[in-house]
Amino acid sequence: MSAHEPYRVEVRLKNGLKRYYLVREVNTDARKFAATHLIKSGAKPTKAEITRCISMFGFDLEMKCLVKVTKFRAEKFSFERYADEDEYFELERHRYLHARRPVKDPEKETAAHIAALARFAGVEITPAETARMFSSGEIPRGKRLFEVNVLQNLRTAYLQRETKERLGMRMVLRLQDVLHTNSETGTGSLAAGDELKKMIAGFHQRIREKSHPFEQCFLFYEAFSALFPDEALLSAELFFRMAAIYGYVVTPGTWEEMIAAVRSENADMELALRRSFEEMTKSKVGVRQKQLDFFG
Repeated sequence: MSAHEPYRVEVRLKNGLKRYYLVREVNTDARKFAATHLIKSGAKPTKAEITRCISMFGFDLEMKCLVKVTKFRAEKFSFERYADEDEYFELERHRYLHARRPVKDPEKETAAHIAALARFAGVEITPAETARMFSSGEIPRGKRLFEVNVLQNLRTAYLQRETKERLGMRMVLRLQDVLHTNSETGTGSLAAGDELKKMIAGFHQRIREKSHPFEQCFLFYEAFSALFPDEALLSAELFFRMAAIYGYVVTPGTWEEMIAAVRSENADMELALRRSFEEMTKSKVGVRQKQLDFFG
């Protein structure tokens, strides 16, 4: 919804009669996906008629584009363990909606992420408490130094994320150092380094073979957690970072827990997107009138 002038008007000639269509086009995955709605036939539509059509049917066109993109993405991958078409549709719907959702408060998002992952280190805290801690320095009541350090380390890791960083030993060891800073467990290289290198190489190979990236992130997370059972926080942060690189912003859990969370968030994001669309159409709607005089 944030794209500049997302709609255009297209004229088509059928049986000698001009038909004018509102078009929403999405360019992604090296392809174009479009949805259309007939504005009127015959005379060229006025700006008011175009604006009215956008207000009434624009969001439906957004959702039609979403379905087309989502189906295309879900069908182009292979699956190793999970093969539920509806689940992968929801995952791709999540990726599409998350990229287009209205911008939220980054500090609140950081706090929510930290609070969600802190529980993997046994630290229970609310997003509101986390936000206050980092905005005002207010330490939540009853929190020990160890717990505060866990939260500080998670914040450092979150702020150091690199959007397109490739999974590798460098990423894993750097994250381990950050998450172990001032912790009771200290720092140190991960044991079973050769096995971990093989796991990383296998992950990238399956991605090249068009295995679904979210499933592969989850399977890697399972294997990493089994190989390093004392590194629950590192496993969780690593999974979150890996999945986010591919566009899936999901807190780790069981497969069933994550799919349920994705379904719930999808409904919330779609509602937020609808509200954003309504606000946009109340102010200024961008329209490019393309080819209106092509047949004139």
